[in-house]
Amino acid sequence: MSTRHLTLQDRFRRAGWAHAHDDVLRKWIHGAVAEVLVGHRSKEELLPVVADFQDFIEANSDIYMGFHQMFEEQPETSVVAAVKDYKTLCKVFNKLIQEAPFYGDIGPPFYMVLSGCMNTQGGFTTFLNEKLNKHFKEMWGVWAEYLESPASRSVLTGEDGGWFNPTALTALVENFDGLRFEQIFACDPAAEYYGYKSWDDFFVRTFQPGIRTVQFPDNPNIINAACESELYHLATNVQERDQFWIKGEPYSLLDMLNQDELARDFVGGTVFQGFLSVTGYHRWHAPVTGTIVKIVEVPGTYFAQSPATLGENVSDNPYLGGLAFITSLTTRQLIFIEADDSRIGLMCFMSVGMTEVSTCEATVKVGQHVNRGDELGMFHFGGSTHCLVFREETRLQFFDNANKPGSMIAVRGAIAGILDN
Repeated sequence: MSTRHLTLQDRFRRAGWAHAHDDVLRKWIHGAVAEVLVGHRSKEELLPVVADFQDFIEANSDIYMGFHQMFEEQPETSVVAAVKDYKTLCKVFNKLIQEAPFYGDIGPPFYMVLSGCMNTQGGFTTFLNEKLNKHFKEMWGVWAEYLESPASRSVLTGEDGGWFNPTALTALVENFDGLRFEQIFACDPAAEYYGYKSWDDFFVRTFQPGIRTVQFPDNPNIINAACESELYHLATNVQERDQFWIKGEPYSLLDMLNQDELARDFVGGTVFQGFLSVTGYHRWHAPVTGTIVKIVEVPGTYFAQSPATLGENVSDNPYLGGLAFITSLTTRQLIFIEADDSRIGLMCFMSVGMTEVSTCEATVKVGQHVNRGDELGMFHFGGSTHCLVFREETRLQFFDNANKPGSMIAVRGAIAGILDN
């Protein structure tokens, strides 16, 4: 395994996307399975949306076979092997869809449950199915309704597993130079739940005035960061079509940009991709000043893992080592911006869902003019990687703080300079 991959694996864990160690995840999985098979949830009826999902599996022979295959191919020694079949999976889903994520060391819960299945050929083939992904979307829609309800605030406490316990608060402010949570984010620490109306309200929290302002606002030669993220990959001379399913993670523009008529404008250009922390800030901001010319919603997959990583040790979270791959398949949103600066011209901000809810919400409209740093939209729980796509004609010099995998990128910070053509 490469040094780059090891470095990023550590950062994925710190960002909340991977479990701390196998014993933590194994204990959590066993506990969840025991709760739904023999515990207080063993007699619980499946919610209609989960029952529909199970019926879909059983009514479609190819899907039914695929779910059997993925569990058969999952090693018995797998850290998530306690989930042994699709019926147990549905019961665990039924539990999780009625809960808000707690703060802890396991990573996103649905991804953790499915990580073993995703790492098999049976899982890869099955999770590409369009109808199956529509059922996933329906389930995440029900979960999203719960996460937007007051009931989801049960985890917004200072108790173990709560998002305001001392360990969690330390993680939430890690990159803010010693500032306290209430100094960074809009909230009321004297109020119950810090004043947040729901789990989702907390997840998409906003900054206090003066936090993460635009760096070098008066310098017209700057590209600013769209998201609070860590650099995953920086690629140049990106091809119109490439084999995005092989090792080396080439980007394939036509696939990334959903065969859009504007995709060919970016052939030979640059892709800057970063991933967000579960504990971080989840709103997006304009990297350039310009006009929104097009917004495209792209339905896609939720749990398809790169075939180049199938069969790797599931404890190393191979899915996370193929984030370039998912830019071509996963549910995502494209925001095309025509920059006022002709040296930039057309560019694209691309929000990409990683597992779970994967809701990408634009807060701008076509025809709207935005300045560098203005809000473009937000991820709700599950969305977690993004790309900036530039044309070949746009000559950029990326700064040292934004050109190495794992680099911490502050939203609205300067990431590149624009060079004259």
